Amino acid sequence: MTWSPWIGFSLFAVEAAVRIALILRVIMRGIKPSVSLSWIIILFFFPIAGPLLYLILGENRLGTRRALKFERRTRNFNDEMETRWRKKHLEWSADEECYAVLAKLGTALGGMPPLKGNSLELMDDANLVLDRLKADIDGAKHHCHLLYYIWMPAGRGKEIGDALMAAAGRGVECRVLVDWVGAKGFLRCPECERMREAGVQVVGALPAGILRMALARLDLRNHRKIAVIDGTIAYCGSQNLTDKTYRNRRRKKVGPWIDTTVRITGPAVHALQTVFLRDWAAETDERLKDPDVFYPPPQKTGTSIVHVVPSGPGPQPDAIRQALLAAVFSAREEIVMVTPYFVPDESMKAALINAALRGVAVTLVLPDTLDAWLVEAASRAQFQDLLDAGVKIALHPEGLLHAKTATVDRKLGMLGSANLDMRSFWLNFEITLFVYDGEFTDELRKQQRKYLKESIEVNAEKWRKRAWVERFADNIAQLAGPLL
Repeated sequence: MTWSPWIGFSLFAVEAAVRIALILRVIMRGIKPSVSLSWIIILFFFPIAGPLLYLILGENRLGTRRALKFERRTRNFNDEMETRWRKKHLEWSADEECYAVLAKLGTALGGMPPLKGNSLELMDDANLVLDRLKADIDGAKHHCHLLYYIWMPAGRGKEIGDALMAAAGRGVECRVLVDWVGAKGFLRCPECERMREAGVQVVGALPAGILRMALARLDLRNHRKIAVIDGTIAYCGSQNLTDKTYRNRRRKKVGPWIDTTVRITGPAVHALQTVFLRDWAAETDERLKDPDVFYPPPQKTGTSIVHVVPSGPGPQPDAIRQALLAAVFSAREEIVMVTPYFVPDESMKAALINAALRGVAVTLVLPDTLDAWLVEAASRAQFQDLLDAGVKIALHPEGLLHAKTATVDRKLGMLGSANLDMRSFWLNFEITLFVYDGEFTDELRKQQRKYLKESIEVNAEKWRKRAWVERFADNIAQLAGPLL
């Protein structure tokens, strides 16, 4: 067949029609204006590539079959647990009105109430976290449940794998859920196979591939970091199953990662257990014989009130974002936030500016260098507006500050896996702990102040006088902010 101008015109017309149809779909979806505008620009200016990019990344498709299975198998999880917590009088009612409102909001969004009677151990040393986790696995009697975005097969990650194999050998049920993309290297390595042969159940969450592209969004990931031992001990925070030697392939010189993890005992362990079991049910066909064994009678071990707020695709994909917004608006004296990836949406940025303008001391501690150049540039594009409003921004030069924490008025502490970016707010499966405890918040605040002392504050006047080329590059990256 010979090529003719009519064939070329026909292909051009079809491609243009597809772009127009997708632009109309973006408009009709009624999503955030900034996100809509970004997609319209991409679809309008990038023929072929724009439509392909939208089909892969444009919508938060979880996959119909998986979504239905998840709903069917987890429908009653939260209701059953709330009944148990109520019978044990573990639910917490705040005295202060602002925190009562925040607790009510978090319960409505995440499906679980704040629980009292917990003891928390804050750690920011990767090796200490792994030491404590290994010791708890070595002492496990019934089950070990681990959920991580990244699992490092070498180094200390291998030690945890060995501890799980030993536990499985003595009859402990060991379940490991890792993200299919984040832990791709681990899932394909001999260590993973060795663990499976030893009786450890290892499952990759949210498989990605060409065949799944039409069914589900490929970059929708499970970004949570949770470990639960015997239903009585739990870990949660920003640290993956990695040690200080971990480096990202894209920018290996950036590191080591500096993380924050909390070890929990008390009723809140059951809330984290519920999050794990819901994710496990969504990814496997395993029928748990007696789910009650995963929820031993909760014991009050301390005085901390912990509210577990998960988020991800579903009825409330932005649960953590909304809870964080409420926390920022509740602030009267001080907000300190530590995050590696800072590309907020308009509402979060406006909330921080609003807080600073009404006299709240707002401080952001961010890493000086990231492992993702585009995100780093988009983050820098946010600085000037915040600085002009009086927000203090400090850049941490040592390693990659990967902790995701916040403190409000020395009374409320927050930590978990969620970054202050659109991906964590709207896309990934994330987890954040809201801790209503002045003593714990002081401890978390001391950690934040330590990072702040190690950082270099950004000067508003000098930042405004940066070379136009730098400002132009950052502002171009900012256009993709809603999609990062």
